[in-house]
Amino acid sequence: MAKIFFKRANQMLEVDVNVGETLLDAAKKINISEITADCKGNCACGTCHVHIDDKWIDTIEPIYVASLEPYLLEKSKNYNEKLSRLCCQVEIEDSYDGLIVHLLEN
Repeated sequence: MAKIFFKRANQMLEVDVNVGETLLDAAKKINISEITADCKGNCACGTCHVHIDDKWIDTIEPIYVASLEPYLLEKSKNYNEKLSRLCCQVEIEDSYDGLIVHLLEN
């Protein structure tokens, strides 16, 4: 189990999520409106785009370059080569306990 923090402006939302679930699963548990996940987590739309807190970026698994994630992110508003990830592609590990994820404006 890991505690994940979603940061919205000056508000911090927290949720506990099981190892093996995704950041998208965590966002769904607390109904985060900024993460619509139109494709239901199939890495096909880019609507679960977030920024990983810069203090955590070296801890998070890197983007799998053979997936659609890099392409979708590069086309997204607010794309940041270092911080951008799709929630559906980040699987929770024990070492992610305390992870901070920044929500983006739609």
